[in-house]
Amino acid sequence: MAVALLHNGLWATPNLGFMSLIAGNPGSNPFPESLPGDYLLTSIAMPTLAALLGQTAAHEVARLHLVVLLVGWAAVVALAQHTRGHRVARLLTVVLAAAPIVTVSMQWLGQPDPLTAMCGVAIVLVRRRWSVVVLAVLAALAHPEQALFMVAGACVLRTVLPPAEHELAGSEPLPDLLGHRGVSEVLYGLAGVLLGQLGTQVWFWINGIVVATPRSSFLDSGIATFWDHHARSPLLLLWSLWGPLWLFWAFAGFRLRSVLRDPGRAGPARRAAIVGTAVAAAALVPVFVTLDETRVYAVVTAGLLAFGAVWVAEITGPRVSVRAAALLLAVTAVLPGVMATGSSSSRADIDTAEMARFLLDGTVPREYREPDGDDLVTEWLIAPFDIVTQDPGG
Repeated sequence: MAVALLHNGLWATPNLGFMSLIAGNPGSNPFPESLPGDYLLTSIAMPTLAALLGQTAAHEVARLHLVVLLVGWAAVVALAQHTRGHRVARLLTVVLAAAPIVTVSMQWLGQPDPLTAMCGVAIVLVRRRWSVVVLAVLAALAHPEQALFMVAGACVLRTVLPPAEHELAGSEPLPDLLGHRGVSEVLYGLAGVLLGQLGTQVWFWINGIVVATPRSSFLDSGIATFWDHHARSPLLLLWSLWGPLWLFWAFAGFRLRSVLRDPGRAGPARRAAIVGTAVAAAALVPVFVTLDETRVYAVVTAGLLAFGAVWVAEITGPRVSVRAAALLLAVTAVLPGVMATGSSSSRADIDTAEMARFLLDGTVPREYREPDGDDLVTEWLIAPFDIVTQDPGG
C-alpha cells in the first residue's frame, strides 16, 4: 500500500459532486434536465452504501471509496491465501500495488471501480459457482456495463487455472474450457450480471426513476470522435493500460518459454497463455467506445491480475518469484502512475497532501470557494488535468 501511494498519489474523480448528489438523494433522480448526469444512477451499489453509512458529503464519498479499495485489496489477498496458498497471495499483493486499477481508483476516488474490479479478481479465485454468481451480482450493481465484460472474461480465465495444491473440502473442480462445464461457468457469471441489472431496474421501477441519458448515449458521438480521442497520446495510452505490469507480463512470458519445453506442462501452460492473451485483447473492444480508456480497461481486465499471480507462481520457483516481486515493487515506487482519458495525467499532476486534507474534513483550496460559502469541488478536481469531456449524445 505504501508503494501504491508513492506510485499513484491521491485525488478524486471530477464526477465526485454527482456521486455525492446521488448518495444524498437515495431513491430519486436528483438531476435536472439541463444536467446530463443521470447515466451515473445505474451504478447504485456505492451510493447506496454511502447513504446507509451517512457518508454522503463529497469528501465522505471519496473517503469511503478509498476504504473500500483497501478493504477489497485485503479481502482478495486473504482469499488468494485461502484458496491458492501464500505464494499466490504474496504475488497478488505486489501485482495489485502496481496495477492500473489501483492507479485509477486512487487518482479518481468516487468512481465505483474498486468494488467492481475486486469482484472480478475474486471471481477468478473462488471455488464455488454460487460465489461467482454473488460476486457478479455485486459487480453489476456497482457498474453494469463494465461488469458484463469483466465477469465474462474472469469466468473464462477460471477455466484454464492450474489445480490448487490443496483443494477446499466439498469444492467443485474447475471446468475444462472446451467442455460444457466451461460454457456453463461463463453462463453462471453472466446470469449473475443479469440478476444485478434486473435488481437495478426493479429499484428504478419502485422509485419511478427514468434515466434519460444512459451510458449508451455516448455512442452517438460517432467512431471518428472516439478515434480522435484515443489518438491524442497513443504511446502514453498504451503504457497506461498496464503500467509497471508490462514488466510482470514480460517476465511471465520469459518464464513460459522454459515451461513449454516440458512435455508434461506445455499443454496447460500454452492454453492458459492463449486464453489470457485473448481476454486482454478482447478488452480493447469496450475501451474503443469509451472516453476513460485506462479506467475501463483496468476494470474489464481485473480478473487477469489474479490469473497472472496464479500462473506466475505455478511456473517460477519461490526464490525467483520473490526477487521478481521485489524488483516490481521497486520500479513501481519510482514510476508515476499514469491514467489516460484522451490526454494522459499522472501522479505528478496532483497534490496528494491537498487531497488528504480534503478527505479528512472536506477542505477545498481558497481559490475554489465562492463568496456564499459553496465549494467549487468539480472545478478544483478537474483543474490538474487536461481532460477531454464529452456530453452524452455528442
